[in-house]
Order: sequence, then C-alpha cells, then structure tokens
Amino acid sequence: MLKKLFTHEWKESWKMVTLFNVIVIVFTLIGALAMTNKNWAEAMEENEWYAIIFMSYFMLYYFAILALSLATTLYFFIRFYRNFYTDQGYLMHTLPVTSNQLIISKALVMYIWQMLSGIVICISVFVLINGFIVGAGEDVTIWELFAEIFSEIEVTPMVVAVGIISVFMLIGSQISAILFGYLAISLGQLSKNHKLIASIGIYMGMQTLLQMLGSVFQIGFNVAVTNIEDVSDGLVIAVMLLITIVLFAVDAAMYAGSNYIMKNKLNLE
Repeated sequence: MLKKLFTHEWKESWKMVTLFNVIVIVFTLIGALAMTNKNWAEAMEENEWYAIIFMSYFMLYYFAILALSLATTLYFFIRFYRNFYTDQGYLMHTLPVTSNQLIISKALVMYIWQMLSGIVICISVFVLINGFIVGAGEDVTIWELFAEIFSEIEVTPMVVAVGIISVFMLIGSQISAILFGYLAISLGQLSKNHKLIASIGIYMGMQTLLQMLGSVFQIGFNVAVTNIEDVSDGLVIAVMLLITIVLFAVDAAMYAGSNYIMKNKLNLE
C-alpha cells in the first residue's frame, strides 16, 4: 500500500514542481548563452543599458533560485496540511493504511524532489559560472578547474571517513527539514481555531529556538576547540559522528511526534 500512496503523491505533485525547476533551467540557459558571447564585457562598457539588463537578469536569476527552494518546500507542506488536516483528511484517514504509511509516502516524495531541485540549482550555478569564464576569454572551463582541484586531493582514510559521514549528515539534515515542518503542522492542528496560523507560529518559534541552541552549541564548540592544542583526526570524526547520531535521533523524535498526533490526536473540526 505504501507504494500506491507514493505513486499517487508523485502523480499529484510532479507537474507543479517540474515547472519550478524548468523556470530555473530556462533562466540558466538564457544567462549562459548570453555570457558565452565574448563581446558581452565590451558591450557592458560601451552601453549602460547592457549593464542594466545584466544586473536585472542576475537579480531575477537569484530570485528564481530562491523561489525554487522555497516554493518546493511550501508546496509540499501545503499538500501535507490540506491532505491530512482539512476536509480532505476525512477521505485520507478512511483509507486502509496506517499513519506511518501516510507520512512516509509524503516525506519520500518531498525528499526526492528537494534533492532533485538541489541538484538543478548546483548545476545551474556551475553552468552560469562556466559561461562567465568562457565569455571572459579564459582557456579553461569550470569543469576543468574542478577536475584539477579534485585531482590534487589526497585520498586518505580520514578524507574517506569525513566524506561518508558528511553524506549521512546531508541526508539527515534534509530529512530534518521535512519532518520539522510536518511536526509544526501536526502540532498546529491541535488548536481549536486558526490551525494554519498556529502551525506557522509554532514553526517560527521552533525555528528560533533551534537557532538559539545552535548558536550556543557553536560557541561552546569553538571555545572547546581553542583550548585543545592538537585537534586529532579521531576527535574530528568523533564529533561528526556525534552530530550525525543526534541529528537522526531528532529526526526519529519528530517523526514519532507527527505520527502520534495523526494517529491519536487527529482533529479535523
């Protein structure tokens, strides 16, 4: 049944999110093609209108990148709220599925699309920078620069360990961002009135609290490191592992909270 829920959610959401990504891709291609022209720098110097056009383009490009990230997140959070905690929830919660399956199916689709959007953004930035380099008359591309940088990295057990842990930290943080929103929405629906406003307020409050705790942790960590004369590789790995474990533990707690509320405290009135 989980597969059917996943397939349904994918079919219901892919068109809108694909549109968000296509907009960024179009903006990227326009900019890359324009900057690949080696006369663009001279044109900007000779005609101020070209400079204004380029500045306007970069502003629009920046907002397109920002909008892709925010719109994707908001779109899936809104779908989660509407499907489970509005009138649509009467239908969803009568299906022969568990609350676990409902949450997991939503989270999987959102996670995949966030990763895909992140990849689109990274490639977009690289392509634009490459167009700028080529347009400036350089004999090297950004891909060659990256290849040269990576070729100089010495692959040691420490580098491999840091790389593997970093991947898990990235996965954990992405899951946290999703479950964080789910928990805020679930807590907000416990309110008798203005559930959506309550969810937004809870989300902002939790976000502020996490930022404060993160700042305190960062200060404490910096103080501890400065008092250690020799920071060993083992210590770095241990700290990274600890952060990763805590991250996934928080993910599990947020998931459990959302699941408990949906299963035992559902309020569709």
